[in-house]
Amino acid sequence: MKTGEQTISLPPRARVIHYLRQALAAGVFAPGDQLPSEQELCRQVRVSRTTVRAALQTLEAEHFLNCEGRRRFISAAHAGSPRKSTLFTETVAVLDDEVYPEDEASCWGEWEVFYHLNREAVRRNCHTFSFKTGDFTPAKAEHLVREHPLGLILLHQNRTPSEAIRRLLDGCRSAGIPLVRYESDTPECPGADVIASDHRQGCAKLTRWLIGQGKKRILRYWRLNSLDPARPNWLVQRDLGYEDAMREAGLEPLPAVEYTYYDQDRTPTRRDFDCRVYEATGRLYEYQALHGRVDAVVCASDGVTFSVAAACRKLGLKPNRDLWIAGYDNNYYNCPDRMFEETLPLVTADKNNRRLGLALFEQLLRRRERGGDGRAERLLLPQELVFPRSLQQEV
Repeated sequence: MKTGEQTISLPPRARVIHYLRQALAAGVFAPGDQLPSEQELCRQVRVSRTTVRAALQTLEAEHFLNCEGRRRFISAAHAGSPRKSTLFTETVAVLDDEVYPEDEASCWGEWEVFYHLNREAVRRNCHTFSFKTGDFTPAKAEHLVREHPLGLILLHQNRTPSEAIRRLLDGCRSAGIPLVRYESDTPECPGADVIASDHRQGCAKLTRWLIGQGKKRILRYWRLNSLDPARPNWLVQRDLGYEDAMREAGLEPLPAVEYTYYDQDRTPTRRDFDCRVYEATGRLYEYQALHGRVDAVVCASDGVTFSVAAACRKLGLKPNRDLWIAGYDNNYYNCPDRMFEETLPLVTADKNNRRLGLALFEQLLRRRERGGDGRAERLLLPQELVFPRSLQQEV
């Protein structure tokens, strides 16, 4: 809310009082809403902290505000001035860096999370509006906070938020706008509830299944994004789950193979696939020469399993017989490399992206009902194993 020329001509203390009364009339605040911090009011109205405190004391004496400790709220006596209903009051703002396809068949991974988040919002007669962080400015951040959306959900974005994003998050916290974060390497956001897939539980379950099938030398074949040098949290959690299962069985965890890759914004060609196969062949050959024969491989995603299967043949091994191949993400049916290799992973871990999308929206509504009370929650959703083909077909 802008102070405006007429407001600026008022004395400083009157300017603060006028600003807050106008905010209530415009629907920026509703009865019972907590006011922004004194520091934030100083920045918005461009006055000193002493002036803000004097104005707030005046409003408390007039019963415009209620004071609870250091927190101040719009008095319930102003119930006749409800928040103005706008499109944004029924809209969930989604902060993201991705561009998503429109149809469900093309969605997997975080795309699928967003797809089902959007569908759940529509089912509840709400809207979603996706903001890309790349062109987000401080002015846009302030405008979004003033519109007071139903809540803000943080999906995939850069680890280090920009000044505009930090201002947006601070403004949402001050205005009491619920914050929910999807943990897939999104930056830390104090005060936000977290919904995440339980990678530790999922990888442990996958490893235990392989051990139960008699596999004792299980290799982790991890692919990392070259554009993000930091080790992602989901991979740290998978390593912990793998080590949990191996040590429970009295087996020594094997060193992992980790390599970087470059994302391509085009459909892969046969030549692209052959390059990945040659790379996998070299890495598997070198690893087994140094550490001995392995009998199972857990890949970072289902998309990697196809080049690993083709690499097995180059090494004189039959995939899923001499070397068992496990995937991750349960998206083998959408993987482009499937056109070049018919072997499917024996087992894959499903992160249940549909449930994650629903849980993000449900948690936002719970946070809104709970208000600012209570500590931020962290909810982990269990992963399940999926078997693309029966063992009799493959082994």
